[in-house]
Amino acid sequence: MKEAKRAVENLLKEVYRDPLSPLAEKQALLARRITMKFNMKQPYELRLLFCKKCKSYSPPVFGKTIRVRNGKLVFTCRVCGSKYRLIFKSKGKANV
Repeated sequence: MKEAKRAVENLLKEVYRDPLSPLAEKQALLARRITMKFNMKQPYELRLLFCKKCKSYSPPVFGKTIRVRNGKLVFTCRVCGSKYRLIFKSKGKANV
C-alpha cells in the first residue's frame, strides 16, 4: 500500500513537470488505475487532471478553461463541455 502511494506521488510529479507531453497522459492514467486497483483515495492533484463527466485527460489551463465567478472556480472541459465548480473561501475583506 505504501509502495502504491509512493508510485502515485512519483507519477504525479512527472505529470506536472510537463503536462502536455504524450507520456504525461499515460502517467496520469497509470496513477489513476493504481489508486483504483488498491482502493486508495485519489489525491486532489490527480482528480484535477480528469474531467468528472467524460473522464478524459485534461490538465488545468491546457485541457479546460478556468473562470473565477462569485467566489468559485468554474472549470469547463474542452472535450465534452461539462462545467463543474470548486468553491474557495477568501481570507476576508481588507480593513480600509
